Amino acid sequence: MGIRNILVIVGEYSAKLGLAVLFFGSFHSAFAQQTDPSPVPTPAPSLQYIGQDGLSVERLVESAGSRRADLLAARQRLVIAEGRLVQAGLRPNPTFTTEYGSPRFLGGESEYDFSAGISQPFELGGKRGKRRTVAELELQQVRSEVAAIERNIAVEIRRDYARAISAARQLDVLERLLASDAELVRVTEARLNEGDVAPLDLNLVKVESDRLKIQRIEARNELETALLRIRTLIGSDVSEPIRLAPQSDRPPRLDLGLSELTQKALNDRSDLQAARIGERLGTARLDLARAQAAPDITPSLRFSRTKAFTDLPASAGGGIINSRDNELTFGVSIDLPVSNRNQGGIASAVGEQVQAVRTREFLEATIRRDVAVAYGQYRAAAEKLVLYTTQILPRAEANLQTVRAAYSAGEFSVFEVVNEQRRLNENVTNYNRVLEEYYTTLTALEAAVGAALPSSAFMPGSTSVLPDTKTVPGQFNREEFLKSVNENKAERIGLLKSTKPRKEEEKK
Repeated sequence: MGIRNILVIVGEYSAKLGLAVLFFGSFHSAFAQQTDPSPVPTPAPSLQYIGQDGLSVERLVESAGSRRADLLAARQRLVIAEGRLVQAGLRPNPTFTTEYGSPRFLGGESEYDFSAGISQPFELGGKRGKRRTVAELELQQVRSEVAAIERNIAVEIRRDYARAISAARQLDVLERLLASDAELVRVTEARLNEGDVAPLDLNLVKVESDRLKIQRIEARNELETALLRIRTLIGSDVSEPIRLAPQSDRPPRLDLGLSELTQKALNDRSDLQAARIGERLGTARLDLARAQAAPDITPSLRFSRTKAFTDLPASAGGGIINSRDNELTFGVSIDLPVSNRNQGGIASAVGEQVQAVRTREFLEATIRRDVAVAYGQYRAAAEKLVLYTTQILPRAEANLQTVRAAYSAGEFSVFEVVNEQRRLNENVTNYNRVLEEYYTTLTALEAAVGAALPSSAFMPGSTSVLPDTKTVPGQFNREEFLKSVNENKAERIGLLKSTKPRKEEEKK
């Protein structure tokens, strides 16, 4: 069932529902005028955690970008890759060699041999350019991988932010219900002392109140746990106070279809960009491996000087001649690729290239699946949210008002009131969960797409996923519900106090 079909059903029942709400609203007002106690608002316990001056999810993500240690460490990979890029573009250094030898070091004549030379390797086969290409692609890949890490952190923050807000909503509802049930327990005890109710009625009311206390403990623990996770995610100390900005109870409606979201994911996902760069990187590494099979050439230049003493024979007049010879030598050295032509490096590069292609193909298929699943979950959450807001909760509230009125007239026991109150509490809890589910599925959809959805992805203006209140009146409103719980507390006290005199009058 799509959202449009739900809206059609809502439209059919809106008139009846509006009449029902109007009737019970009038019934509520009539009794409220007959009671003396004025409701005292119960302060929302979530105010210490949630407020308009709190941190929005965007500010939390920004804080994580500047404070989280593992993200700062990951960004150092960019510095490493940039250094490798610089190194890849450098030419080989020339080599200078010199030698000096003389017999006098061992007690001989003062003859010597001196030489000094310089050689300069030259890379052939375009090794330097291809090495730079590989380094540039590695830098681009690292950038995409760091962006993917930042995206995953942002998704985790948004998910825990939605959980914290949902737990705060639930905590406020339970606090109001507990305050209301405390009055019910007090009045039921008074009626028990007067003999108007059985001990079982009081036990039922106390059990329901204790059950709400357990739920309050769970909601507070869930809220504090979510806040603790958020502190860790943004890199702050676990003891640092944090306050969050509230979320709208009427979330915006997405204005993009599945095909548009899938195309956006295939264009923007940073991990897919890294995989595509990895595919190009595999080709570049293969080209470099083939270029490395080409031998390098190293020309050299050497100057030599030799000093020697020569003994002339007697036929030549005898004596010792001191001679000095200078020599300039030119040479070239080149490796002969006889057995090592980098066959292993080329085979490894071919394997890496094929691996990169298969990885990219699998990731594209996975992204299409993730977007489709996330979009389906988002639509399901949106449909459930519409049903809870427009049909389930308004009817549950009206049912509880009816049972309370029947109880005040002596038609129902407190057991029916407690059961109906429990059903309403469960429905409100489920509504909070569904609202959380809507935001978490929207976050999951953003994770599948690869980035936070821009404002242009949603309907313009204040258009919500929920139908307009003018078109479908009587929708559930959390603030009005919390207010009505406080008002019903005073109404219930008055109705309970008036039950016994009315019964005695009927007996007479």
